[in-house]
Amino acid sequence: MGFLKGLSETSEQIHAEQTREWCKEVEDVEEVTDCQERTRRKVAGVVESIKLVPSKFSNTLEVTLFDGTDRIIGVWLGRKSIPGIDLGTHLKLEGTVGRFDAGPLRIINPAYELLSHSHS
Repeated sequence: MGFLKGLSETSEQIHAEQTREWCKEVEDVEEVTDCQERTRRKVAGVVESIKLVPSKFSNTLEVTLFDGTDRIIGVWLGRKSIPGIDLGTHLKLEGTVGRFDAGPLRIINPAYELLSHSHS
């Protein structure tokens, strides 16, 4: 039965499960789906997208992190890039979680740690 289940799973489902399992090995983090707004949290995941949002006054770097359960966006004000953060990077973020205009969860100027894929 497990073999047949594996055949019916999409690559997105397989990626989510593998990512979720990897995140469970990272100490002192919680799933994004368990994060509450206006509380300080630590999450880990894989960088899915990086977006530079230019503005008249300052650039904003937005990094979307996926932990296998949901996505959260790390937002760094006044940054164009952060060395070591690329697509596929395994990352831990820490900061106060918020939601703006009913959008996705965000952490503004989070502390971050680059993690190895085989982190335990």
